[in-house]
Amino acid sequence: MLRAKPRQILQVATMVRRSMGSEKIMLRPLAAALALLTAALMTPSAPALAAAVAATPQMSRQESRDHDLFVQANTDFQQRGYPALARRLPALRQALDRMPADYGQLVEQAGQHVVRVSDPGDVLMMMVGLSAAAGKDGSGATGATALPNVYGDIALMLASEAVEARRYEEGISYLDRVLKVQPKNWLLLVEKAAALQGLRRWNDALVLADAALADDDMLMLLHRGPFHRRRGFSLIELGRLDEAKAAYEAALQIDPDDANAKRELEYIAELKGGASPTAPQVVSPLSPTPAPPVR
Repeated sequence: MLRAKPRQILQVATMVRRSMGSEKIMLRPLAAALALLTAALMTPSAPALAAAVAATPQMSRQESRDHDLFVQANTDFQQRGYPALARRLPALRQALDRMPADYGQLVEQAGQHVVRVSDPGDVLMMMVGLSAAAGKDGSGATGATALPNVYGDIALMLASEAVEARRYEEGISYLDRVLKVQPKNWLLLVEKAAALQGLRRWNDALVLADAALADDDMLMLLHRGPFHRRRGFSLIELGRLDEAKAAYEAALQIDPDDANAKRELEYIAELKGGASPTAPQVVSPLSPTPAPPVR
C-alpha cells in the first residue's frame, strides 16, 4: 500500500475524508464510478482514453455476480438491518469461498495498478497517490483502475452480522481470511478489534489497535479515530483509566463530534469518582442504526 510520504497527497486525502463524513461506510457502487471518473480526468486525450479503456482490468464474470449479490445484500441491510441478511448468508459464505488467493487491495495487473478499497474517499485518495507516483515507483504500471473490493466487503458484512449476534469467533474467521491478503484493510481490522473485545480479549484488541496506530500506510493514517476508540475501550476494561482517557481525547482531536468518545470520557470520569463499573456492550462498528450507549 502507499506510504504517507507525499505531504500534498495526504492533505488532499484529508480534505476528501472530511467531505465524505462517516468512517463506517460500506461499499457503494459510487466507489468504482468515482475512481474511474478520476482516472478519466487524468487522461490527456480522447485516443489515450480509448486505449486505456480497452486495456482496463475488469472483474471476472463470477466476481461480477458475487458483487451483484453483495449490492443486493447491502441494500437489504441498509433498509432493514441485520435480520434482512439471514436469507443471504449462505450465498455470501459461498461467495467468500471463491475469493482468489491474490486478492490484494493494491496489485499490478495487465500493466496497471488495480485498487480495491471500499470507501469512496479512500478510492479517490489512492488514485491521486498513484497518479503522483506514476513512473517513480519502478513497477512499470502505466495507469490505475479501481474495482470493487467484492470479497473484502462480503467478509466485512459476514463478520459484522456475526459480531452483532455475538458469534465472535466466527466473525474473526471471516476477517482473517481476507486480512491474509489485505493486511491494511482498516475496516476489517476495526471489526476484528470489536470481535476480540466481544471475547473479552482486551490485550489482543489493544495490540491490534496499537499496531494500526503505528502503521504509516496512508489509509491507516486517515482512519486513526476508530483505533483510538477501540484502544480506549480495552484500556478501560484493563483498569488503565488515564491511558484510556488519553486515547478517547486523541479520537476527539480527529473528530470533535465523536459521540462515543465523549460518552466514554464521561464514564471514565464516573469511575474515577467512585462509581461501580458496568458491563461492556460491544457493538459492531457497521450497525446501520444509531449506536446505543456502549455501557
